[in-house]
Amino acid sequence: MDSNIVSFEERARIRNENMRKKIKDSIDIQEVRRYYYNTVEVSIRHLPLLQRYLVEEYLAEIIYEFFFQGVAASKLYKAGRTAEEIERSYSQQHLLSIYTLANDFNLMSRLGEWDFYSVSIIAEDLAAKWFRHGLVYGKKQRKLRLL
Repeated sequence: MDSNIVSFEERARIRNENMRKKIKDSIDIQEVRRYYYNTVEVSIRHLPLLQRYLVEEYLAEIIYEFFFQGVAASKLYKAGRTAEEIERSYSQQHLLSIYTLANDFNLMSRLGEWDFYSVSIIAEDLAAKWFRHGLVYGKKQRKLRLL
């Protein structure tokens, strides 16, 4: 009898995981590499290897998370909202997410104050950029009814 019970929470979790995997594969790796070599690498070159690795993982998570948030927020286009309105409504949440992730990675205690400040500026730039990319990608996918 238990086999006939459908868990909607489990189905939603599986659907969300599958959507995240699909979306993650849609990130333009070449653009990420260009940004890394032009901006990030120059800024963290002086850090020891372990700190560089930590910063790189943190920034990769920023890209992934904000691209996904942009895709999820793209459904607001159906309500007639513009990209600027959507970005404005998410801006406070973005700052909170950036610093929550920084706290999760324990960056404040592992980096010096100025290094943390530099990485935070890069993270804010990446978050805004990849949120916009997610909005565009989500809008296109929704037009094609793939999301």
